[in-house]
Amino acid sequence: MPKGTAFIFVKQNGGNMRNFWLRFARIFLTIFFLCVAVFSRSFAEQPKYILFDNFEDRRFLDSAYWIYLTDPNFMPEISPYVIRKPFNDATLQQFKLTDFDVAIFVLGDYRLNTRVGNANVLNAIRQMISAGKNCLIIGRNVLYYAFNPSGGDLNPEVQKFLSDTLGIEYLTRLRVSRQDGQTITYWSFNIRGAFGDPVGQSVIKWCNINFNTGREIWTPLAHYLAFDVFKSKDPVKYPPVDHFIRTNNDYPDDTIVGIRSEIGTARLCFWSIGFEAFAGDIPRGTQLARAMYWLKGNIAPDGAAYELDPLLIDFGEVKPGETDELELKITSTGKLDLVLEEIDFWENQDNVFEIVSGKITKAKTLKRGQSHIVKIRFSPKERISYYGQLSIKSNALYNEYRYVDIYGYGGGLESKGPIIATNFAGGKINFGKVRKPTSKIIELVLKNVGDRQLQIDVFEIDKTYKDHERFDFAQVVQKPLYIEAGDSVTVKVRFSAAAVEERVYYGRIRIVSNSKENSELYIELEGEIEGIQSSVENDNFVEIFFSPNENSLSIFGKELSTDFLSVVVTDILGKVVEQYSFAIEKNGIFSRILTFNHLSKGIYFVNIKDGKNRTLFPILILD
Repeated sequence: MPKGTAFIFVKQNGGNMRNFWLRFARIFLTIFFLCVAVFSRSFAEQPKYILFDNFEDRRFLDSAYWIYLTDPNFMPEISPYVIRKPFNDATLQQFKLTDFDVAIFVLGDYRLNTRVGNANVLNAIRQMISAGKNCLIIGRNVLYYAFNPSGGDLNPEVQKFLSDTLGIEYLTRLRVSRQDGQTITYWSFNIRGAFGDPVGQSVIKWCNINFNTGREIWTPLAHYLAFDVFKSKDPVKYPPVDHFIRTNNDYPDDTIVGIRSEIGTARLCFWSIGFEAFAGDIPRGTQLARAMYWLKGNIAPDGAAYELDPLLIDFGEVKPGETDELELKITSTGKLDLVLEEIDFWENQDNVFEIVSGKITKAKTLKRGQSHIVKIRFSPKERISYYGQLSIKSNALYNEYRYVDIYGYGGGLESKGPIIATNFAGGKINFGKVRKPTSKIIELVLKNVGDRQLQIDVFEIDKTYKDHERFDFAQVVQKPLYIEAGDSVTVKVRFSAAAVEERVYYGRIRIVSNSKENSELYIELEGEIEGIQSSVENDNFVEIFFSPNENSLSIFGKELSTDFLSVVVTDILGKVVEQYSFAIEKNGIFSRILTFNHLSKGIYFVNIKDGKNRTLFPILILD
């Protein structure tokens, strides 16, 4: 082949290759920038939860919060959508704060109205509330700066927010340590979740102490010298989440460290003690998860979702030859449109159930808030019980297929249906006399004496009735509660005698179920508090009770004459071993329980005084 020919061939081939690579580069760059644009757009839409990370110790922030928020196995619905940024002008310019569903402020030792540049924490929280969004707030010194004279701030704007928005009535800074020279002794204590609370769930958290699970030792990330406790101005409107408790697991109402609040559609959770104080990753992580899921509960679910009304269809008794009709309402509740692809029977015994209207064979789209009605007719043939299932296929996230149970009875069938009964025939539980500050538990047995499943939808202490704060459940009661025919469930009901006034207290349990009889039932509660009064000439000073089994000293006072009460504990030689100063409420009422498990065996004297009165009380530590 001539050289020219060969040269032309190479040149043409090189040109083709060059064109190929140019085309490839253009295509690659086009795809690359398209992906970047899509990724950037999707990421901009993706973040729903923001953790501000420039106020707390980084080790605490990472180990007590961030690792759980970003763990897909722990919080699968949250971890893909959470980011962390410093709270400052740059972040608030990069992101619109109210686009987030939940903002997390772990403030550490900072004030609630801390300002970084032009960014103010309190104003940011207010913006979230105005937008109907949610905030998780944790600050060791938020209340100390806001209310405690020793804190040196006492900002009235912050005080008003904490009082009016979160319902906090500040009490005092509670010491959980003692310092002798350079030696600090930390006192162990517990934080316990409030009974029945969706976030607290009566879970015990161990603080200032290691906890042995039997397989491993859990250790707190941080030990506390002191922290702030408060009361709720209205426990119904501002539900307590967590309480400081003593070794006997009782608590009065003045030891709250965590509280919830709802303002319109906005939700807030606040703690005066950080999760880093809890021993072990399980209490820390589950507490954070429960808080996050409650906080985002007012936000529409991602994707398509729907609610059913009712959850099951129950025709009751219909005579053979006659018919009855009931409706099922399907309401779209998600952020995306709901597409109902198919609605038909999955099971239909003897074909006695019929879809009169609302059957879906061709896809139907519902926007958020729109509903679809399915009307079902029941035509029994015999005097027997019937059962069916309606199948709903849709694009609902995690719920492509859903089945609705259908029940019906042929008339004349000797069916009692579900019937609720208890082991207290008179509908009243009397705890009798209980010595303060202890508590008493009585078991309430809920029985289903009917012949069909009993469903209890409401089981609660009626918080609108008399002395409801003295009664609770000594366990978590999941609802709805199902009890099969002939079966029963036992619930532990507690009466707490941790109150100043010795008298009879009243409460009641409210139960709402599908029982054919007593569908709304009240169980009356009654308990009397009694105690031992110290031998003090002034009857309006203090009452003292010492429990040798718990090494706990309970002090109660009313109409006290000054703002502070001092308690000094000395040994038999007069050496001071403990010393406290407590704030007294404006109405002169005081209630406190002190524990002395850390003291050595022996006799001690407790000297208690206010401005005008004094009493000396001996205690004996047995072990």
